[in-house]
Amino acid sequence: MTPEKLKWILADHGHGREWARVFRIGDEDAERLWNAIARAALDAPVFRVIDRGKYGTVCGVAFPLKLNARTATATTSWHYPATGDAPRLVTAYPTL
Repeated sequence: MTPEKLKWILADHGHGREWARVFRIGDEDAERLWNAIARAALDAPVFRVIDRGKYGTVCGVAFPLKLNARTATATTSWHYPATGDAPRLVTAYPTL
């Protein structure tokens, strides 16, 4: 996970308003958010797979996430550039 991606996810032009409203977190919580997402996503089922051909595969994964004594569903999107590659987080946002 790149710091830039986390900054985008937590920024107002990303999904920052949702993260702040649901979990009361901001930029200063980026590492803690990443750790929680990475841990929870490991065992979560994939609900959508989109084959982008030569551009790889995108998978949607949703799971319960707990931060600051609050729990909500986090929806994430992961990109696999090629078969066997490690996934990269595209976006993440909480829903009530």
